[in-house]
Amino acid sequence: MGALWLLLIVSAQGQNMVINSGFEEIWECPFTMNQLKFTKSWFPFGTADPSPDFFHSCCINDFMGTPENVFGEQPAHGGEAYIGLISYLTSKSGRGWHVPENHREYAMIQLTKPLVAGHKYYAEMWVNLADNCEFAINSIGMYFTRDMPNFDWQAMNFNHYKPQITNPKDRMIDDHEGWTKVSGTFTAEGDELALTIGTFAPDSSLKIKKTKRKFSQVRDKRTPKHLQPQIAYYFIDDILVRPVDPMESIYPDPQISITEPEDDYFGPAEVGKKFTLQNIYFEFDQATLLRSSYLELNKLLTYLEKHRRVKIEIEGHTDNVGSREYNLLLSEARAKAVVDYLVAKGLNEFRLEYKGYGSNQPIVPNNSPQNQALNRRVEFLILEN
Repeated sequence: MGALWLLLIVSAQGQNMVINSGFEEIWECPFTMNQLKFTKSWFPFGTADPSPDFFHSCCINDFMGTPENVFGEQPAHGGEAYIGLISYLTSKSGRGWHVPENHREYAMIQLTKPLVAGHKYYAEMWVNLADNCEFAINSIGMYFTRDMPNFDWQAMNFNHYKPQITNPKDRMIDDHEGWTKVSGTFTAEGDELALTIGTFAPDSSLKIKKTKRKFSQVRDKRTPKHLQPQIAYYFIDDILVRPVDPMESIYPDPQISITEPEDDYFGPAEVGKKFTLQNIYFEFDQATLLRSSYLELNKLLTYLEKHRRVKIEIEGHTDNVGSREYNLLLSEARAKAVVDYLVAKGLNEFRLEYKGYGSNQPIVPNNSPQNQALNRRVEFLILEN
């Protein structure tokens, strides 16, 4: 029994619900700032135009390389890559820079499955204060939410967003030579799927420590040094999220059976009936299905295999963020991705049609992040039976 339990513990420690946790899987090598988009699965946010930076040893000019880069010198915690975030920024002058209060940069990713209500999860990340910055702070956290955040970052209420994992308030994150672990355990409220990393405390509540280092590179030389923007900038590497229970999988169990009869789950197979698919998730702003969607899609597959004469239309819908033309294309691509999944599972493609409606058919007003999440959906309409 002891050996089995040890095996389970080792297995659990090897699990990670964060895809590309060390930023090693990339689309391209970075060559300048604001290129988090070159890392697979990660997405940027920020309170101003700048977004997180990406550093990799494959950078040919060392500007965004590892270990040497524009912010100093720092080997990766693991592998050859990490990202960087502005967590605090101040200036006595706005010339050449628009420096709003609570200037922040964030990195976001979708987990491999939604968290289960009441279950405990362990999370950690490694942070390092960049060599060439003037401040250190005491607050960096990991914030888990049910939907991909669609915050109005320009007007963030920092007292509203409470990260489940954060650095202790009495500990400054001021090590610029080694890596500092930020970690903890929390209980899920249920269905949290997105992880956002950054500083969620407002400037007014941060503990700020001046360093003796100066960051003189890539600054506007026309502005006096005492008026230049000054920052607390952190490298982030090796993010981990896993269930505390070693028996819990990091993916939805594809073998979970439907307790209700299929007809009770989706309703009668009547022409003209429309059903909203639950827990269908895509990569942010993409049409790539996440594994956490497969459980619901497999229920639909079972339903269609039982009702062999049914022909359906898969319909994609978005919120109102972005242009109407872009949303139409995105919603159609997502509907097609669902059809492609069903066909790959053996369903006859002649029973399936797809169409994107963009933001043209909201079910609730797009006046809050919660309502926008409801409007981002995939439905199916029964065309023939």
